[in-house]
Amino acid sequence: MSGIRTRNTMTVDAIAQHLGATVIGSASLTISGVNFIQRASEYDLAFVGDQKNLRRVKSTAAMVIIAPHAVAASLAEYSDKTFLLVNDAEPAFLQIAELLLPKTIIKQIGVSPQAVVSESAIIGARSNIHPFAVIGDNVQIGENCNIASGAVIGDGCILGDNVAVDANAVLYPNCVIDSDVQIQSTAVLGPEGFGYRTVNGVHERLPHVGIVHVESDVQIGAGTTIDRAKMGATVIGSGTRLDNQVMIAHNCQIGDHNLICSQTGVAGSSTTGSYVVLAGQVGVADHVTIGAQSIIGAKSGVHRDMPASGTFLGSPARKAEEVFLEMSALRRLPQIRKTVKQLEKQVAELQGQIQQLLAAQADAGTVAVKNAA
Repeated sequence: MSGIRTRNTMTVDAIAQHLGATVIGSASLTISGVNFIQRASEYDLAFVGDQKNLRRVKSTAAMVIIAPHAVAASLAEYSDKTFLLVNDAEPAFLQIAELLLPKTIIKQIGVSPQAVVSESAIIGARSNIHPFAVIGDNVQIGENCNIASGAVIGDGCILGDNVAVDANAVLYPNCVIDSDVQIQSTAVLGPEGFGYRTVNGVHERLPHVGIVHVESDVQIGAGTTIDRAKMGATVIGSGTRLDNQVMIAHNCQIGDHNLICSQTGVAGSSTTGSYVVLAGQVGVADHVTIGAQSIIGAKSGVHRDMPASGTFLGSPARKAEEVFLEMSALRRLPQIRKTVKQLEKQVAELQGQIQQLLAAQADAGTVAVKNAA
């Protein structure tokens, strides 16, 4: 039936052959689903990633579990379960998940008569334009693309091959999207950036005549916004992954293979190197450069350039080890405060004793003078 997800079944033996796994237990059991080990039913495949999490096997209903070879010596107490031993459990589990619950196959519909497609648009072979999508003038769409319902592809946009633009995503005019890119629902590419100048008390918008250029093999999450450049291009580098609700401002140059997590904002004209990670809710100021392979921790504020291959935390962001030392000191602050109060009390007592000794010495000196007289 249309709209029902396909669900396959596999025996333990078939799973083992696919993964090259070692089976401990019954190879004839049949699996029809996948789930996390704490939520799995007896018909679901589950996994544990390490020795620490092996204890979860005691409370799971799952009968078949993928586990790493490293836990093999500890499996005797779980003799009622069947284990598939592999080198790395989670990737193996996800491989089987895709076989048991395959993605819905996109039907080949071509250009729907309910879509609005300009006569000047060029649509490549085997590309789908779904009902109520809008394709503007002089748009070029490559082969094997899928433009979902409600998506808007503005005038002059160029899309390579194997591009997916999901429902209600918007590409403003003249965006360039290279091949193998996924743009998820409600993402917006190419609006004017937040650029103004104040003239006679009025904020006047600065013109933005540039474009957005998304290079190949990029995934852009739902609700993400990428502003067009004032001039030139705002660039998202090849292999980069943008999470949902990310904001990339005008003229940013995002490097290759970046991972940028949800609710992160990168201000105008900032640059990242390759393999940079920006965790959730990071804020990057304008005109900042973040070096290759650097990691910026969640909720950090980056106000200056960050060197390559470092891990940074805090606001303003600084070396992670410095932040950890500060956090450790803060955790000890109540005890330090208590100790300081005790020391203050002891110092006050010592000062009192010293005053008494000085007074006694002074009295003794006065008596000695009188006796000598």
